[in-house]
Amino acid sequence: MYGELCGICPNCGHHFPLEYQWYMNCLFDKNSVKEFYSEIASINPINYQGFDEKLEKTREKTGRYSALISFDAKVMGISLVVVMLYSDFRNGTVGAAEGEKFILACERAKLLRRPLLAYVHGTAGIRIHEGTVGVVQMPKCTIAVREYIKAGGLYIVVYDNNSYAGPVASFLGCAPYQFAIRSSRIGFAGPRVIRETTNQEVPPDYHAAKNALKRGHIQGIWDRREFRKNLYMALLTMGGKHLYYR
Repeated sequence: MYGELCGICPNCGHHFPLEYQWYMNCLFDKNSVKEFYSEIASINPINYQGFDEKLEKTREKTGRYSALISFDAKVMGISLVVVMLYSDFRNGTVGAAEGEKFILACERAKLLRRPLLAYVHGTAGIRIHEGTVGVVQMPKCTIAVREYIKAGGLYIVVYDNNSYAGPVASFLGCAPYQFAIRSSRIGFAGPRVIRETTNQEVPPDYHAAKNALKRGHIQGIWDRREFRKNLYMALLTMGGKHLYYR
């Protein structure tokens, strides 16, 4: 029943988080989701003490090897390439594996002349356990997506749940078209990080999607129940003239 309501309260309209599997199964055309590069795995490149054990526990818990899922899908018959950062794997943080998968997805979208959708189930930023290796993923992914856009591609970002830090400040935030699902929270730094670095509390609605819209960070707020319709209209009306389905 909860999934049938798209995780939305029928009384107040609040959008609650859903498992990432729900998004893959319900947001796209039936049987159209085909994963690729799922074998690329997060590692411990700087031998951070105890991180190998944490990675192994996360793999056992999720059955996956990284915090980014890349797949082909369709929305109302339109083919697209999708990358999804999901919070179950190390809070959706980005390291070398996630960056590599994102770059390969950009190349795939460019080669196939398909739109590229980044759906953010949740991200807590760059993986600090990978040090500089993690940080360098921000410019690497930004360059890859800019080359895709320059080649005529259509890049759309949709934020859901909590989306914070490095990815939002780089390869997600550079998208010409950014939208947020209602009740999501977006920002460069989350409330805890702001509190610990400034010793100040931020207002409860500081990271709310409506404030991101006021600041010009995003171009619109979508109801999760209307995601398919809104994305379909965006695919038909936005982007360059070189996309094959125009």
